Amino acid sequence: MAVRKKDGGPDWKLYESPSVCEQFEPVRQYLLKNCKKYVQAEPPTNKGLANLTGQLLQFQEDNFGINGNKRLLCKLPVKLFLDYSSGGSLCHILATVFKTKTEQGWRRFDFQSPSRMDRNVELFLNIEKSLKEGKFLTVPNVYLMPEIESKVMAKLKDILKKHNGSIAEDKESATHVVYPIPPPSQDDDWLRPIEKRSGKVLVHWWYFPD
Repeated sequence: MAVRKKDGGPDWKLYESPSVCEQFEPVRQYLLKNCKKYVQAEPPTNKGLANLTGQLLQFQEDNFGINGNKRLLCKLPVKLFLDYSSGGSLCHILATVFKTKTEQGWRRFDFQSPSRMDRNVELFLNIEKSLKEGKFLTVPNVYLMPEIESKVMAKLKDILKKHNGSIAEDKESATHVVYPIPPPSQDDDWLRPIEKRSGKVLVHWWYFPD
């Protein structure tokens, strides 16, 4: 059985499928109604929005993911890209994308060229800000288990500070709890199913970011 590689990049076959493109209709209608001045020059299509969403996911995986070179920002949770409801998180993400494109005078989106890296990172900063203002994204308040090695603990605290997170005093008040690295296991691979469609399952691998 083929197992997909463990990263947060998009499944392009999924984003090209008619059934998924159809789910973008509420998002398209929201943009036409609430972001008219940013999309009226080139009215979006469901297929175009699906492709753009896939490009955003690929960019953040390539640059902020586990194999990213700079990892300047934290990846946005994938679940925010799966909310196709009108006024939902994906609407806010794409509204920010089109607003930024218009205000910055971009002719097109380019997530591949190294020369466009700075402006694309700025775009994701704008997306993050919009999601926080819309209460779709909260700042992590992390509890670090005392059993964590001191060197690892110091590194984690530096990472939290860099990404504007905070350290929780107890588990109850935390949004995330970090445990010591478990011993390596060659036999067990743990995951949880998120969504099933067309014979495929979207999963979250344990010990990997959402």
